[in-house]
Amino acid sequence: MFLSSIKISNKHKIAKNKRVGRNNLGRITVRHRGGGHKRLKRIINWEGDTKNSLLVGLQYNPAGKISLFQWYNTKENSIYYTPSFKNFSILDGINIKNSLRKKLSVLEIGDKCNNLVINKKTSNSVYVKAPGSYAQVLQRYTWIKDYMLVSLPSGEQKLFNKYQSCFGHQLSDHTSMYEKVKKAGRNRWLSKRSSVRGVAMNPIDHPHGGGEGKTSGGRPSVTPKGRLTKKVKTRNNKRTNWQIFFKN
Repeated sequence: MFLSSIKISNKHKIAKNKRVGRNNLGRITVRHRGGGHKRLKRIINWEGDTKNSLLVGLQYNPAGKISLFQWYNTKENSIYYTPSFKNFSILDGINIKNSLRKKLSVLEIGDKCNNLVINKKTSNSVYVKAPGSYAQVLQRYTWIKDYMLVSLPSGEQKLFNKYQSCFGHQLSDHTSMYEKVKKAGRNRWLSKRSSVRGVAMNPIDHPHGGGEGKTSGGRPSVTPKGRLTKKVKTRNNKRTNWQIFFKN
């Protein structure tokens, strides 16, 4: 599928505010973030309503390519974006009459989907939004009524209500994970700053620091604030634990 040469007006773009790992007081809460190239968010039609519209082509987006649709017989705001799928062609766009979104109950075992919704009252996508990612249906009928078992990209298996909506297929840019950075400056464009090993610091800066010559810490791996970094559970949400069937 080719990239469209249509220039999009600024009405379909929003400036992205940079937080660079700091909170509302300006204090660093997430290390190794900052700088980066300017980005513009695209206003995406997450509802996937494609009635009376035609797929024009693909459009560039910093977070993966997106599909460009155009409505018939309209002059203002005749163009909108939707998530782009793998091997999605213009012929597929013609065959779609109402909406790209579908209910989970329509999918069969082994079918791929993305942009899963938690609350069936809204169309805000929460799960499986990264380029090239997809979830897969494992069971249509489970031990809980009206719930289906879905495997997420992380390997976790979770129960989702079958009346919730999703997009079918796999997201585009599935080869982006194989791209090589090639130089340190490209990471700086992505707002990633270089990191320093704790062993190379002074003891006042990091628990691993100090020592005569090269030492390997002498204690379990911890963060600069002394918290363990390996084999420690960080998620504790009792409200949704019953939905999780298998954890990594």
